Amino acid sequence: MTQRRRFKAALRWGAAAALLSLILWLAGPQKLLRTLAGVDPLYFLVALLFSIASNLVSAVRWAHLARMLGLQAPTRQMIVFYARGITANSVLPGATLSGDMLRSYQLHRMGNSLLRSGISVLFDRVSGLWVLTLMSLLAAMFVWGGGETLGGPVWHKSVAVASVLAVGILLPFTLGFARWWSWLPIKKLVSVIDNCVEAMHALLGSRAAMIRLLALSVGVQVLSITALWLCGFAAGLQVPFVTMAMLAAPIFIMAAVPAGLGGWGTRELAAILLFGALGYSADMAATTGILYGLCGLAQAILAVPLMMKRFNSEVDK
Repeated sequence: MTQRRRFKAALRWGAAAALLSLILWLAGPQKLLRTLAGVDPLYFLVALLFSIASNLVSAVRWAHLARMLGLQAPTRQMIVFYARGITANSVLPGATLSGDMLRSYQLHRMGNSLLRSGISVLFDRVSGLWVLTLMSLLAAMFVWGGGETLGGPVWHKSVAVASVLAVGILLPFTLGFARWWSWLPIKKLVSVIDNCVEAMHALLGSRAAMIRLLALSVGVQVLSITALWLCGFAAGLQVPFVTMAMLAAPIFIMAAVPAGLGGWGTRELAAILLFGALGYSADMAATTGILYGLCGLAQAILAVPLMMKRFNSEVDK
C-alpha cells in the first residue's frame, strides 16, 4: 500500500471515528444502548421486508431504464447485479459508489458499452433521488399548509432544506438549455456530459416508458420511506408518515455521502439533527438510522452467495 493510500485510509477511518464519537456525544451512550435494547423486533422485521421490496423494485427500475437506453438488460440478471451492489456498498468504502461501480462493470460484461452502462446506473440514482426530493418537498408543503407550527429557527432551517431540495429537482432540467458545460477545461468530462444528455434525450423519446420509470421510482421511494418510518416505530420514534417523508430525502442523501463507512455515521447524524430540530430525542433518531442501516446490512449478508459466484458463470449469461 502506497503512502497516499495509507493516508486516504487513515483519513476515512478517522472521519468514521469522528462521526461515531459525535453521534455518541449527541445521543448519549447509555440512552442509545437502552433504546437499542428496547427495539420492537416485529416492527423491525416488517421494515426489513419493505426494504427488501424497495430494492427489488429498484432493480426492476434499473433494468427498465437500461433497456430504454438500448442495453441488453434481462431483469433476472439485473436483480442479481443489484444484490451484489448492495453487498459491495456494505463492505467497501465509498458509500454507494462502490456498488454502483460494480453494477456498471457487470452490465458492461454482458456486452454493453461501459459508458452507457455507467450512465444507466447514474440515471438510476438520479431518477430515484429526483423523485425522493420531490416527494420530500411535497410532504414539507403539506405539513406547513396543514397548519403545523414550526418555531422561528426551525422554520428557517426547514425553508433552507426545502430550497436545496427544490434546486435539486430543477437541476437536471438545466441540461436541456444550451451547452453551458462546454467551457469545462477537462474535455473528457465534457464528452461524458454530452453522452449523458444524448442518453437523456433517448429516455424522453418514449412517454409510456418514462411514465413507467416514474411509477417505479415512486414505488421505490414509498417503500423506502415506509421502511424508515417502521424503523422509527421500532425505536419508539412515532412520527406521522408525512413527517418521515419530509425528512427522508436529506437522511437518504446524507447516507450516500462517502464520509463514513457504507453509509454508517452520516445517516445517523442527519437523523439526529433533523428529528432534533423538530423536538425528537437524539437516541431514538440515531436508533432509527441504525435500524435502517441494519436492513441494508441484512440484505448484503443474504446476497453474499451471489458475490461468491464468478461473474462469467451461468447466472450472468
